Amino acid sequence: MSSIREDVENALDGLRQGFQADGADLTVEEATESQVTLRLVGSDETCWECIVAPAQLRDVVGSVLHDSIGSQPSVEVIDPRSDQ
Repeated sequence: MSSIREDVENALDGLRQGFQADGADLTVEEATESQVTLRLVGSDETCWECIVAPAQLRDVVGSVLHDSIGSQPSVEVIDPRSDQ
């Protein structure tokens, strides 16, 4: 039986390919049945304009998790663009 963290990691695999194509990635900081916290990471080569806005990103991740793991935990995305 897999853990919720493994389920979240697996669910995000498809999304990660798109982020990686733009020079970014999503990392799982914390994953429980009720809360998932992700971090958007990038570098100087990251196309930040190519990545959806933080609120949309949270909605997309929530939808992917719902479709993949059958539950809808609260999603928080730590986004470096929010600090600017």
